[in-house]
Amino acid sequence: MMPTALLRQTVRVEPYAGEAASGPLYDASASYPARVEPGRRLVRSTEDAAVVSDAVAYLRPDAVVAVGDRVTVSGIVYRVLAVDAGRGLLRDELLRVSLGRSAK
Repeated sequence: MMPTALLRQTVRVEPYAGEAASGPLYDASASYPARVEPGRRLVRSTEDAAVVSDAVAYLRPDAVVAVGDRVTVSGIVYRVLAVDAGRGLLRDELLRVSLGRSAK
């Protein structure tokens, strides 16, 4: 489990609920302690596609976040591109969430 001292930021995660005529719909948000590192990285989103992320957020493994969710960090809105679990010896230690800038 990530130490609390490393999780100095708070992210707000809004789960993706589908599409409407006016655009994407999101459910009620939840806040999680996190560590966010800005920086561009190449992320494999599917077996055939690779995209560039603008930041990576590290969260505790019990956080609920999925691809397509909207994440807000310090007023900047991102879209979740990929979620990877960081395995320790016995259990998941963290979630590595790749974030891309969102148009909305």
